[in-house]
Amino acid sequence: MLSWFRSSEVRPVLDRMEAAMWPLVRQARYLGRYRQIAHVFWSYGFGYLLDQLGLTALLSLPRRIVRRPIPDRLSGPERLRLALTALGPTFVKLGQALSTRPDLLPPAWIEELNRLQDTVPSFPVDIAIATIEAELELPIATLFRSFEREPMAAASLGQVHAAELPDGTQVVVKVQRPDIQQTVAIDLAILAELAALAQERTALGEQYDLVELAWEFGATLRAELDYRREGRNADRFRANFAGNPHVCIPRIFWSHTSARVLTSERLFGLKITDIAGMDAAGMDRKRLARHSMELILQEIFTDGFFQGDPHPGNLFALPGEVIGAVDFGQAVTLDRDMTGSLLLLLEATTRRDTDGTIRALQRLGLVTQRDISSGLRRDVQRFVDHVVDRSLAELSAREMGEELLALVQRHRLRMPAPLALLLKAIIMMEGTGVQIDPQLDVFAIARPYAARAMVELNGPEAQMRHALRELEDLRVAMFAMPHQLGAVLQRLSDGELRVQTHDVEARRLATAFSLAGTRVALGLVVLSATIGLALLAIAAAVGGWQGIPVLVAAAAGLAALLSAGAALFISVMRGAGER
Repeated sequence: MLSWFRSSEVRPVLDRMEAAMWPLVRQARYLGRYRQIAHVFWSYGFGYLLDQLGLTALLSLPRRIVRRPIPDRLSGPERLRLALTALGPTFVKLGQALSTRPDLLPPAWIEELNRLQDTVPSFPVDIAIATIEAELELPIATLFRSFEREPMAAASLGQVHAAELPDGTQVVVKVQRPDIQQTVAIDLAILAELAALAQERTALGEQYDLVELAWEFGATLRAELDYRREGRNADRFRANFAGNPHVCIPRIFWSHTSARVLTSERLFGLKITDIAGMDAAGMDRKRLARHSMELILQEIFTDGFFQGDPHPGNLFALPGEVIGAVDFGQAVTLDRDMTGSLLLLLEATTRRDTDGTIRALQRLGLVTQRDISSGLRRDVQRFVDHVVDRSLAELSAREMGEELLALVQRHRLRMPAPLALLLKAIIMMEGTGVQIDPQLDVFAIARPYAARAMVELNGPEAQMRHALRELEDLRVAMFAMPHQLGAVLQRLSDGELRVQTHDVEARRLATAFSLAGTRVALGLVVLSATIGLALLAIAAAVGGWQGIPVLVAAAAGLAALLSAGAALFISVMRGAGER
């Protein structure tokens, strides 16, 4: 009987039964929430999606039999936005995350999801006070001289109250919603399971790793639930802008902060979109717009750390044309490689270099070698021509970003999450700046930041870091080579691998091994000389010289480099002659 169950005829039947039962097993833990999600999506006309995922059984019998007509006045993107809003905080955050992914959704859906707001009704102030006292382990009267019972604002994860510290400092206190941790944990578990189902059953799952995307979203949202992380982000931004008099980042009061409570300095200013208020206050809107763009440019090109959600609600116009920024729950670190790739993209585009533009897109992670086709080259050439044929004053970051996103959509390219957030942040900040000053020239403001970043990325220190990384890769490869060679020889010894070659081929193989060894050795010499020269340049810059004169040391290093290069060239030419 046991052998019958293992037979090849029965195994496919069991596999199909297991596949049919698997969604039900997944749903069992959170059945009530699963049903709620299924009903909401059915109500907004997404019954076909429930069919694909095998969730139709969660609907009541009348709903399964009678399909609800889709209202003519609502488009698909509008219905999705309303469905996500109805499902609460986690799904609102999901919609906001999807609005940064033009590689997953068409432009009309992205535009609609950009309208998602996580403002929701506030929760009772007594619950907020109880949370504060439990988290900070002191009575509210001891913690604050005054605490306003009416919240200033309410969002999906928490709400904000104005307060005053015992020393009279005006602050805002962000308090997390009750049970939000548990709610988000359940929803993220369900989203992970739905992503696994979609991976198995939908066309989108064939193109993208939906399970990985769900994990990435979950990790981001869980981090946002820890207000201490947001406080650390704010401290980092405040330190980065310490020397910039045109940007104000509020202080964090750590004595009044915990994982669920965040107390920060209160900024008094106008909303960045209050044009009439700025004019009434006599503010110079041109300077204010420039400062708003300089904020994001410094974050990208100087600090490598930017605010992932710089929407107008998080920005204020303060006296003296100072930009005040709040809410640092979403912050993204940019590595130097991505910054350098962005600069290479701008440089290649302005030089009308299609191949260089494609290489820059490859470095950004947008394009793989497999993606490169005649159609992609043609579209990249159109993108380049559109940029080059117009003056920078006529261009906008939004326009260039939208063209790049259209390229992503047309060729179904995968966009790395940090790059997607970066493009969205740039477009949002430019939109805010242009709203303040319609004549804003973004590229004129960006030019000096990009130039400084290009110098830093190509300077001696950066070159030394690059050389050290290459040396480390070579070291790892050299240490791995004996093991790999031993494995090959063992397979030869065991008869698992056979090599057949004629005498001429054997000589060529021996020559190739000899030449490779010579090149590796000479490559190490060249690399060492390069690092030495880089170190000499840095030492010269900082004045750290002891003993050997600068010119003598530089001449010796240069001679070693030229000698090694000449030896390498002769070796290569000699090897070519022997083949």
